[in-house]
Amino acid sequence: MSIFDEVKRSISSTGKQVAKRTKEISDAVSIRSQINEEKENVAKLYATVGKKVFQNATEADEEKFFMEFTSIRSSLERKRELEERLTGMDGCIYCSECGARIDKNSKFCNKCGARVDKNKVAANEAMAEAEAHQMDGTKEEEQEAQYVVNEIENASADIIMDIVNH
Repeated sequence: MSIFDEVKRSISSTGKQVAKRTKEISDAVSIRSQINEEKENVAKLYATVGKKVFQNATEADEEKFFMEFTSIRSSLERKRELEERLTGMDGCIYCSECGARIDKNSKFCNKCGARVDKNKVAANEAMAEAEAHQMDGTKEEEQEAQYVVNEIENASADIIMDIVNH
């Protein structure tokens, strides 16, 4: 055999090995991608189930998930407050039925079709303007106040859990 035949056979063999390895890597990447898609689907389903449990909670659920429900309610309230502050700043309001962001001059919600209550819009604008004038505190003062509120909420939750468990 000539040296050229050996080089040709070696190159051919190496090419086949590279092609095989490339396919294996490609298949692994595809499977990892599918696994991540399934993880995302499961996370979305967990969120949906959790939301339904929260919305339809029984007294037993309230006791079982006290800390989580308290945190959810606190976050929802904070979200509502922030949306009210934003309303006065950007000319938008939030639908009282579905929470969608809509132009303050709209008569109906673009998402759910609910009628926009103009009296509520005016009240929200007045509240946002009043809040804007009250916001003279520094960022540090706001953070300190939020820290105190969180500590009080945590302490209250601990006390209630102690009462429930004893």
